[in-house]
Amino acid sequence: MYQEERLRKITDWLQKEQTLSNQELMERLEISRDTARRDIIKLTEAGKAIRTHGGIARTDFQVRVENYQSRMMQNAEGKKKIGVKAAELLREQGIYFFDVSTHMPYVCESLNSHMKIYTHSLDNLILLASEPKIQVHSLGGVLQKENRFFYGFEVWEKILNLNFDAALLGVASIAEDGLYYEEEEDAQVKALAAQRAKQVIVMADYPKFQRVSKYRAVGLNQIDLLILDREPEAGWKQRLIEEDVQWIVV
Repeated sequence: MYQEERLRKITDWLQKEQTLSNQELMERLEISRDTARRDIIKLTEAGKAIRTHGGIARTDFQVRVENYQSRMMQNAEGKKKIGVKAAELLREQGIYFFDVSTHMPYVCESLNSHMKIYTHSLDNLILLASEPKIQVHSLGGVLQKENRFFYGFEVWEKILNLNFDAALLGVASIAEDGLYYEEEEDAQVKALAAQRAKQVIVMADYPKFQRVSKYRAVGLNQIDLLILDREPEAGWKQRLIEEDVQWIVV
């Protein structure tokens, strides 16, 4: 298929769907990542679309995803309670994956045991650097500056060669089929970490049940424990029971 025909197809899809990820373009058009990138550049230079992190969007698409620092200010008390409870569940000499999450600063501040922690979060690395009992490992990769996480092949390769006692995950939104995130690269890291963990612990303040995000990373049936700041509604309780997900309210 010639580029001109691909560009027409992409433009038509954007009129209906508003946004498309690089992966969606590759699969639908059966093209390589480099070809998808060239098509995106062509459309954006022509003013027919705008680039997003990990894809392309219609020119009138203006949904704003708040960055990490902004999210830290929301429901700080609830996040702190959740983070402190998560820290209490970690055992001496354990090996853990720590996610990029606004709950994580409170987890890091509450730790007082010898353990190994692997993370793709810049903020986790900074917070744990001064903790004498914590052996902290960076997963390397490329820094996504706005939301302060590392991603890429180096991160994925390291995770695939590790086994974690638990993966501590945050979440952008919770749906009936699992955990969703705003950044495709971040979702890929979380998905791999969950696969390599004996236990998946998810920290979520209540609004996460009411939001919608784009990239699914972890199935509901992969979650072992949810730490929440209020009781889930009756319908959600039934859904969690069906998937054998336990929860704690702090």
